[in-house]
Amino acid sequence: MKVTLPSFKFHALLSALLLLSACAGLPVRGTVGGQTIETRVDSEVARYYLTDYLAGKQSNAALDERIDRVYQNVNGNLPDRNELKRLSDELSVDFAALYLADRIAHLPVNRRFRSAFDQAYDYTRKALPEGRLKLPAEAADYEVLFVPTYLYKRLKFTGADMATPRAALQQAGFICHFVETDDDGPVETNADLVIAAIRARAQGGRRLIIVSASKSGPEVALALTKLGPVETHHVAAWINAVGALQGSPVADERLAPEIEFIVGKVDPAGRESITTARSRQRFDSFRIPEHVLVVNYFGIPVSGSISFLARRGFFSLEKYGPNDGVVLLSDTIFPGGVTLAELGSDHFLLNTDPDIKTVALAITVIRWLENPDHAMRPIPGG
Repeated sequence: MKVTLPSFKFHALLSALLLLSACAGLPVRGTVGGQTIETRVDSEVARYYLTDYLAGKQSNAALDERIDRVYQNVNGNLPDRNELKRLSDELSVDFAALYLADRIAHLPVNRRFRSAFDQAYDYTRKALPEGRLKLPAEAADYEVLFVPTYLYKRLKFTGADMATPRAALQQAGFICHFVETDDDGPVETNADLVIAAIRARAQGGRRLIIVSASKSGPEVALALTKLGPVETHHVAAWINAVGALQGSPVADERLAPEIEFIVGKVDPAGRESITTARSRQRFDSFRIPEHVLVVNYFGIPVSGSISFLARRGFFSLEKYGPNDGVVLLSDTIFPGGVTLAELGSDHFLLNTDPDIKTVALAITVIRWLENPDHAMRPIPGG
């Protein structure tokens, strides 16, 4: 079989990535916020924290004292980029990531949303493959707008075109729409295309759920900010998946050469628009209308759970703190929303079942919008 040059480049790079060892670190198994993970971590403090401290089995006085100090200044907010960087330097990157997962799980609104999602997931996992899935009656009042991420026309193998979640929702019975953005264009240019798509659905008679991923996160946030409350009256929710809301240090350091090696020339304006300096300034301007439910959905990996796609980025970004291989974890979260994290997953969410989880998440969002208290009740027929 003849191998084309782009295919050869991709496979050569893939082979190089696979040569990077995934075996280093300490073996560990533990649970955070109801999610169990079996993997390897980068330090004894991370191992002890996951296996013993969080399980209430404190047996190492020295480590207990160090970890207790971390929790002494806990407030109602999630740790920010600076706090996670400090914890990474003082303890370890994996400790900081696991600590973030624990803090997310302990916020009451996140805990309730996780409970509702787990109910929907258990139901969808059984019902969807058997062809007996029934959407909530209110689902007929909703439609979904997908906004793809960076280079979605050229990096389909990463899921950038969101084809799998779109197909899953359509199979389940949802009406889905897709925004044809410029796949390497600037955030600001694509935000205008998202604005047009949102306006086009204003008279459709259904409530809109917007789904973004990675770079399209700031594009949607900017669009909602520019439209304001009046022009987003029909927007019910925004699912911000692995959102690069405050940019990516990868864009600061080395994005263009390695990406262009695989896909060819990319627009430098698009790369510059997701640098951290530019993105953090833009992030400060975001004002999402209060009636829009924001759901932050992303992975929290540790060093032993990183996929081959995210591995090189993960270790190059460790100096900044916990990350998913592309984005710093704290920078994916839009404040004031509910947060649902997948422990062990990275930016590409490869170790999840995206079709099942997409449908379960859509069901959860609709049930939550209709009545947050009822969303945690068992699904009839589940």
